[in-house]
Amino acid sequence: MQYIAQYIAVKFYRSNLEKTKMNDYQKSLKENYAFTPKAALDFAFLIEKQAESVYKKLDIHFPVITSSTVHHIGTVKEASLVEIARALEISHQLTSQRVKTLIDLDIIEANKDSQDKRRTVYSLTRSGKRQFIKLCDYLEKAEAVFVELNQELEVDFLELLKRAKLAFVERTIYQRIFSEE
Repeated sequence: MQYIAQYIAVKFYRSNLEKTKMNDYQKSLKENYAFTPKAALDFAFLIEKQAESVYKKLDIHFPVITSSTVHHIGTVKEASLVEIARALEISHQLTSQRVKTLIDLDIIEANKDSQDKRRTVYSLTRSGKRQFIKLCDYLEKAEAVFVELNQELEVDFLELLKRAKLAFVERTIYQRIFSEE
């Protein structure tokens, strides 16, 4: 019986020690500026996850992550893969994955360009047009949420992100780390 009590005490001690170590590590992650990109991704994933329930309530039937693709096609009426990738500043491969998902969901359709049969253009389906209207409604509401967040935090969050991106375009992380050499 005493052996069992000692075993449980040791297990409890180790478990608490592991939790303390993990909490210390998680705290260090959140306080280490080198992990700023992780914090930005964590924020993006949080918003994406929270938007899923909003999309469900608004009856939007495509993944949150594909919203900019739907919005771009809905705005320009038709676009090629290259045009979408350039407009959204994402890779051709990621664009292709998103387009495939949206075709499978009957949000967009692929057609040969009437001027150049070698070129494929994507446009919204009838269902996609209805979804685009709902997306625009969501975007209007989301913009109001982020304007409110800016006021709450007393910072123009979008402007800050754009400035940070531009700063790293103008002077890369490589240049910043190895500028002394």
